[in-house]
Amino acid sequence: MLKKFLITLICLIIAGFLIINKFYPELIQNLNKTKGTSEEKAPVSLEQGKIVANKELPRLGPPGDYKPQGDTVDVELSVWPGYAPLIVANGGLNPNPDSYFFRKHGFKLKIAISEAEAEAWQAINSGKNAISATTVDVLALYANQLKVEVPIQLDFSRGGDGILTRKEINSINQLKGKVLTVAQFTESDFFIRFLAQEAGLQVKPLKGLKDSIDPERVNLLFTETAFDAADAFVESVEKGDQMISGAVTWSPKTIEVPKAYPDKIKLLTSNRNLLVVADILIVNAGFARQNPKIMKGLVEGILMGVEMIRKDPENTLPVVAKAFNMGLEELRESLQDVHLSNHAENMLFFSSEPGQIGSFNELYYSAVYAYGKEVIKDVVAPEKLVNKTYLEELAREGLFQGQTVELAPIKSMEKAEALERNPLLTKQIRFYFDPNTSTLDLTNPTNQQALKDLATLLKISPGSYLLLRGHLDNTKVEEFKQKGEAFYRKQAVRAIEMSKQRAESVKATLLKNYPIDPKRIDTEGRGWDEPLPGAQPEENRRVEVQLFTLE
Repeated sequence: MLKKFLITLICLIIAGFLIINKFYPELIQNLNKTKGTSEEKAPVSLEQGKIVANKELPRLGPPGDYKPQGDTVDVELSVWPGYAPLIVANGGLNPNPDSYFFRKHGFKLKIAISEAEAEAWQAINSGKNAISATTVDVLALYANQLKVEVPIQLDFSRGGDGILTRKEINSINQLKGKVLTVAQFTESDFFIRFLAQEAGLQVKPLKGLKDSIDPERVNLLFTETAFDAADAFVESVEKGDQMISGAVTWSPKTIEVPKAYPDKIKLLTSNRNLLVVADILIVNAGFARQNPKIMKGLVEGILMGVEMIRKDPENTLPVVAKAFNMGLEELRESLQDVHLSNHAENMLFFSSEPGQIGSFNELYYSAVYAYGKEVIKDVVAPEKLVNKTYLEELAREGLFQGQTVELAPIKSMEKAEALERNPLLTKQIRFYFDPNTSTLDLTNPTNQQALKDLATLLKISPGSYLLLRGHLDNTKVEEFKQKGEAFYRKQAVRAIEMSKQRAESVKATLLKNYPIDPKRIDTEGRGWDEPLPGAQPEENRRVEVQLFTLE
């Protein structure tokens, strides 16, 4: 009897469940949504599609040599104004007998526009395409897989990339312990890693929304694209959670988002005065070796395209606008975010000569150090990738004779005004001096590297100024106070003077050894008044470096 009752009860329960599922499916859905503990749910209500897992650097297939079809060479590019000279010299995207390349050098280009970066890498490496373009930092990531040659720099990005943050954040240092969204293995990824490194901070790539946040690092949450990074940040702000503090993205998001949320979001910095993102042409190595005449014509044509755009924008820019499927005014506006590199700037960029702009080698190694051995396991020397032969041949022929380096700071305020603002970043450097003097020990390798690093930072930041703030340790302060107020004050003044002299010594050494405008470096002494929390006495014998950029 009991057995029949239990069977009947079970059947009724099953029948009831089936009826509810059929006629009230939304009830079942709501029940399902409430399943699980709070630990199983994402900490914020972000769209899961915008956040992707931290992944390994993609592996490329085997390399191959590109073989042209007749007189036509295959090129693949994305939409970026820095590629305009190549399109102008070709007269558009299609093979063109009236192009500069064909009329002067007898070859044509067939240019395809694509935003599929992973496929583009594989296409040029395997020999499907001959030519593409990328940035120096991204090349550093893939250099140990790619068989390519770099014959020319195309441009410096000057404002296309930027960091959006919540309104209360005023410096890179304040991103410590915060979460930023960024597209992994792009120039945006490098941009924030570089600035964090300069601020003395490390980064933590998060595995996803549920990963623990490191309070001592800048935490990076990855998205598929730079636009997704901005959108995920905006969504976090709109929903009132505090998980995401900023996004590394690029134009037009860097302009549109702060305008849409003026009380909540700001552009912390852009790269218009931080020349860390440089676009370069990359060519399939086998094709380049077998076709030196085409390579020379390619370099010459691009440089001629730069001149054509500068001298006759009215007739050249419509060709680029059509190729990129954008309005002419939109193209003009986007061109403000780049500096197209002429022959003189290329010669300096690929040389080891001192100058006021960053070089290929400096940017390449900046990327290597910013990503670290965890990401770039086998470093390829940059000189193995570059072929300056064609630039040097053009220099001997004098075709671009008289050109000069035209890069200059984009100024929007005077220096005094800039120094009243918060510095973009602050870094602590312990310089070593001869005992009880302000004489910098130039035999010390730590000092030599620190000086080189500061000079490099100024070179790749033409619109920046350094404020060197000298500090001394405070271990004897209590002893001085015990000897009376007058004695203590006298020693405090001496400490300020000594710390100022040490900052001046660093400045003088920089100016003596590197081509730096003295007006770009200020100094001040802080004595023992600002010790680092928890630091050892020797750690407070330091020079604090503050970087101010013009925005």
